[in-house]
Order: sequence, then structure tokens, then C-alpha cells
Amino acid sequence: MSSQGNFLISTLFIVVIVLCVVLTRFYFDVTKNTENRVRDNKIDSVVRTFGTMQVFRSVNGGYGLLDEAHSVVIEPEWMEILDVTPEIAIVSGEMHNEILVGGIDYEENMILPFVFASIEKLGDGYHLGTIQEDGRYVIYDKNYLPVFQKSFEKVSYYNKLLTVETGQNQYLYDMSGGTPVLRRADLQCRLLGSPLNWRISNQVYLAELCAEDLEIINQYVADYMQMLQENDFSGLEKISGTEYSENLIKQDLFDGIHPGKISQFWFFQRQSGAYDFAFRIVYRRTLKILDPETGAELSKIVPGQAEVHCYFRKNTANRMILTASDLQFRDTDPAAEE
Repeated sequence: MSSQGNFLISTLFIVVIVLCVVLTRFYFDVTKNTENRVRDNKIDSVVRTFGTMQVFRSVNGGYGLLDEAHSVVIEPEWMEILDVTPEIAIVSGEMHNEILVGGIDYEENMILPFVFASIEKLGDGYHLGTIQEDGRYVIYDKNYLPVFQKSFEKVSYYNKLLTVETGQNQYLYDMSGGTPVLRRADLQCRLLGSPLNWRISNQVYLAELCAEDLEIINQYVADYMQMLQENDFSGLEKISGTEYSENLIKQDLFDGIHPGKISQFWFFQRQSGAYDFAFRIVYRRTLKILDPETGAELSKIVPGQAEVHCYFRKNTANRMILTASDLQFRDTDPAAEE
């Protein structure tokens, strides 16, 4: 055999030996890793049961979930398993250097976002999630579906009555029927510099109006009164729509008017179907008069009360808009009425 052939055989032999060594090392590495994973997943103890499901603690200290066949359906990678339903498990774990709570299904897909500091039982099957970032609350039903599409600053639950607060507004819901029914709404707005706290507890109105409707009314009344005072109606279409804005423009209505506190409030539904947000506001009016002796122009301040009505309806998109207004000023100085 030629020297070239001997060299080729020697080279191939060396390559085969190297491949054998690499494959042997790979085999033992894989075996070692598999053994570690099996050892880590090994059940140390069952710590809690949810129906046929069992929460177990592994030898590595993590928590997982077993089904009725004693098979692992959630790997023991979590710091805690807080609740289990047929569709979701509420778990906690370390994420972004924080301990956060969220929900996963049994393929370990995220169902509830991991943004909560805690998720706790609220009562009658409802759950309360506390958002880690801002401390606001989200309310879920027994299946961990959101009851409201918003978060709240304060939540309390007692005897099937749910009270929630957002900003300066508070709402009371009856939860006895399985779904929230609005029973009372307390809101606050600021009209021409004067605060107004108003309440609706009429169940007929509340059966038709939701919290969002009332918050829109609350904000739009404040916006419209500011437009009247500033005599600037450029933003009117945003709260009224084009078909109503022209009738709402009342130029120079507040000339010489200095508004004060609100003395009375009403909320009711007209026969026309419009919701009437009405109040009285105390004011002082500056009148220009002539001095009978000198003929010079003088300023005179007279007190008075204005009765204000703002009318609301829902548009075709089922959104509350301002459609009309009525303001009646009455000076209470007898000399001013002569």
C-alpha cells in the first residue's frame, strides 16, 4: 500500500476516534442533565388539593400541579400556586426582580398577566387582584374573567354589596344575582370653581345608565359651564356632536356674572327621554348704572341665582352627549328689578 493510502487511513481513524469521544461526552452530558431534571421534579410532598388536582412541592423547593392521574400538568417552577380552576391556575413567581402573580393554563400559556402583587378571594366567588405598579384593584369572577373593564382605587365587599371608588366617584353594586347591578352612584365635579357632590339612587335611571354614562355627564357639564364662562365654544362638538352644538352656543351669557356656590341639585328624566342635570348657582352680577346727579357711569353689584339645566341623550353609538341647555338668571336685589 502506498504511503498516501496509509496517510488517508490514519486520518480517517483519528476522525472516528474524535467522533466517538464527542458522542460519548454528549451522551453522558445529556444523561446527567436528564437526571438533574428528574431529580428536580421529584415530588417532595403534596401540600394542597383543589378537587382532583394536587399542588406538590418538589425537592428543589418549587411548586407544581398534578392531575387526577398523578401526572405533572404544571412543572414545579413556581414559588406558589394560589388557586386552581378547570381552566386556569393562579401562580406566583419572580419576574424582573419582583414577585408577581398571574394566571396560566395547563399548557403553561399566560391567561392573566403577571402584573399583580396578589390575587385574593373577595367573597361569593369573586377575586380581587392588586396591581403591583400602582396599587389599583381589578375584580374577577369565579372563572377569573374581569367583572369590569377598568381598575379601581378602593374596593370593599360586604353582604353581596360591592363598593368601588375611582377618583372622587363611588359606586355601589348589588352582586346577589351573579352580575353587578348599579344601586347608587356618588360623583363629584367642579362647576365654575364651585364643588358639586351629587348622588343617584333611583333604580329606574340606574337600570338604564352605567358608571361610564354618569362620568361622561359629570365631565361634560363641567366642560360646558367652563365654555359659557370663558365664552369659548371651540370644543363643543366633542361633547355634543355637530347636530346639537349650534343650539348650545350662548354667547356673552356670563358677561358681568361672578358665580358662587351651588345651592341645589336635581337629576331626572324628562318625558322626552332626555336626562336633565339641573342645579342652582348663586352669583353676583356687575351692573352698569348712571349716577342720577352726575350722569357718570357707575358699577353696582347685585346678588342673584341662576337655574341651569343640561340635557343629555345617547347617540347612535350609544354614547351620552349633551344636546340642549337652559339657563335662567334672576337677580334678587329689589332695586335691580325696578
